[in-house]
Amino acid sequence: MRLLLALAVCAPLLAGCESFNTKLDASRQDRCQRANWAEVGERDGFQDAKGLADRYEHICGDMFQAAIYQEAWKSGYARRPTGMK
Repeated sequence: MRLLLALAVCAPLLAGCESFNTKLDASRQDRCQRANWAEVGERDGFQDAKGLADRYEHICGDMFQAAIYQEAWKSGYARRPTGMK
């Protein structure tokens, strides 16, 4: 009886988690599709945010435009004030 009660309580929670994961994946895909990788790269370069390209590639897969991002990162890094380098 307790097992059935526990299952009855947990089942809606599991369904809610699946729904949340689906929404999260759709949100990530939308952001990856709309991303201006040149702007993202330049911002990250200016902030000297290293290692984010790997993260973007992992999250966005084929939608990540690595070459555009890297060129923009270099441009953003070059714009940093001299004392910040």
